Amino acid sequence: MGAPEYWPGHESRPRVALVGAPHDALGVRGDALMDALAARCDIVPVDARASFMRTPYVLHGISRAVAQGAELLHVANARLAPAAAIASRRFRLPLSVTVSARDVQSRTLGARLARRAVRGFDCALTADECALGILRHDMPSLASSLVPAAATRLPGPNPRQTEAVSRALRGVAPSRLVLGLVWPENRNDLRWFRDAVASQLVAGPLCLVLGAPSRREARLLLHASGMKVEFRAVHGCLDGQLLAAVAPFVDAFALPAGLRRQSGHAVTALTLALAASGVPVVSDGRAEAAILSHERNGFLVARGDERHFASTLNTLLALPAQQRHAVGQDFARYTVTEWSADPAAEVYAAHFASLVGRPRIPAELRVA
Repeated sequence: MGAPEYWPGHESRPRVALVGAPHDALGVRGDALMDALAARCDIVPVDARASFMRTPYVLHGISRAVAQGAELLHVANARLAPAAAIASRRFRLPLSVTVSARDVQSRTLGARLARRAVRGFDCALTADECALGILRHDMPSLASSLVPAAATRLPGPNPRQTEAVSRALRGVAPSRLVLGLVWPENRNDLRWFRDAVASQLVAGPLCLVLGAPSRREARLLLHASGMKVEFRAVHGCLDGQLLAAVAPFVDAFALPAGLRRQSGHAVTALTLALAASGVPVVSDGRAEAAILSHERNGFLVARGDERHFASTLNTLLALPAQQRHAVGQDFARYTVTEWSADPAAEVYAAHFASLVGRPRIPAELRVA
């Protein structure tokens, strides 16, 4: 047997009360991270919503976690920082938080109160380099670290979202090719795809737009006069469950570069989820270049090169269904292997162990 994972004693694994849904670090869905963390720490979940009215329920949940032996509090949703700070003072437990660029840049009252509470935390973890820079500038006394990105394992589809996808594809022939198009932050990129790229698609696929903000905006941008390709839209938040519901019906995903205007954390999480979905992804975004490796877990083209974008999609859609599926599965395996959740879990576990006074021993220093 090997040396103990912690010092002293293997039985001294940190017992962490995780406050909030596990949507941190991976953004779209945190299942893979939670599984990796479970091998390194004892997690006591405290499910809670980020609402001032929910503070008593959050405190009650934390109290139950402490009764179960929790040694420290980690806040997965920064909006719950005020409630966690109250609990930390009551139970005198170490306190850490995961933050994103949106948490530290938002000007809403809830975000301002959260930032004020976070100043008293022991450490902050973030998957966004932008957030890390802001934290160090505005809160120099707060210890902060960058969590490496990781591919997400898509959950089972939500019945409500499966029904939404079925409604959007109602009347579409089973043999019809379907192209998934992610609604970009920059509306001009959607117009660019509609006007410059879609007109060159030989196969004439149905474009299924994901994450449209509203029916009115989708109708204005997609059902414009002169449209040469048929569009359908699925409204609502683009999360892991929606991607799981859409993936079985989509032959390829198109990822316009407009997503780069979102926070790096959101772009990374969404791109990794798409690349791990088992459906080939085509993108012209520079922000995704660090994640998508051309012809290994996606297809990359030059920014704004509509001819290359269209020709790549045409070649991909012309493949037999089984061959296209095999390509997507190969891409997914590469993504999950190269972007494992283990490095992210190691960062979390090291911080948790340090907060409770039992630093982890690096793998290369452990006695075999």
